[in-house]
Amino acid sequence: MKQQNIQCLRIIGCFGVLLVHISQQVTWDNALMSAAKHGAKGVYLFFLISGYVTFLSLEKVDHLDCVKYYKGRIIRILPLYYSVILYWFVLHQFILRDTPGGGLSSYVKWFRYIFMVNNTLPTNDGFWQNLGATWTMSCFALFYLLVPLLKKYIKNFRHSLILWFVLFASGEAVMRMRYLDNLLSVGCLHYFVFGIVAYYAVCEGRKKERTFLLLCEMGSVFCFMDGGLYNETFWLMLFGVLLVTSLDITIHNRMLQKVIDILDEYTYDVYLIHPIFLGKNFIPASLVSDNWGQVITLIIGVTITALLIHNLIEKPILKRYAASKK
Repeated sequence: MKQQNIQCLRIIGCFGVLLVHISQQVTWDNALMSAAKHGAKGVYLFFLISGYVTFLSLEKVDHLDCVKYYKGRIIRILPLYYSVILYWFVLHQFILRDTPGGGLSSYVKWFRYIFMVNNTLPTNDGFWQNLGATWTMSCFALFYLLVPLLKKYIKNFRHSLILWFVLFASGEAVMRMRYLDNLLSVGCLHYFVFGIVAYYAVCEGRKKERTFLLLCEMGSVFCFMDGGLYNETFWLMLFGVLLVTSLDITIHNRMLQKVIDILDEYTYDVYLIHPIFLGKNFIPASLVSDNWGQVITLIIGVTITALLIHNLIEKPILKRYAASKK
């Protein structure tokens, strides 16, 4: 059964990322656009939710079948991801012809995206690190790769909290020495693990849950004093509080729940597809130069593309995979 609070938080994270990218394209200067600048933190909410939901889905699994688990993740993630990467490949390699390096080396470097290591292997070229806002996919790939190991050794709240602290402290130390700039997928692991901490806090009863919330509250105050709204850890702690305190939320209105189900089903599609319709990636700026024109183009383009890819590519593959397991 789907957890309604997780669905809502996932939608909030998706629209936060969408809004920040819209705010970077338009010239509107108002409170909404100012607030939208913080929408990029929605990616950390995605990471947190992924850690929580992954362990929740495996709570009754004593011995995880790695091959089966990896196959399930591949079937869920890669059809859309490769569809988007194919678009970027054709656009930059053959239409715009602006791929850095040129020649055979440029073709070889596309393997960074094929194997989802674009934000794990070091590079000083942003094109090969974050094309189409895909840097997070390396983070997801690394986390899912490590899930069997985490599931085997992280057995309780204490274990998960210790691991989170180690990852967080080491990541902060290395980041401050500027060695982690091109290894963000490694530096983001602690966001996923914090979701695992939240999972065990909920599983092990009210006492651990209160401990987790106290940690989040104290951490958020400290981080806000340190960096304000621009401190990523502040948002992580805030999202942790939202995740745990919203678990008992129940939506009784059937129409509203149907809308939430639909939006949640397409969050992954919207997240990966929307950069296609930003800037010169799809339509030259000379054709759509006004603010509303850009926003409407984005909404229509993302909606149509998401519907097509989700229903013509993703769903058939998922159905075939589900049928093969019976």
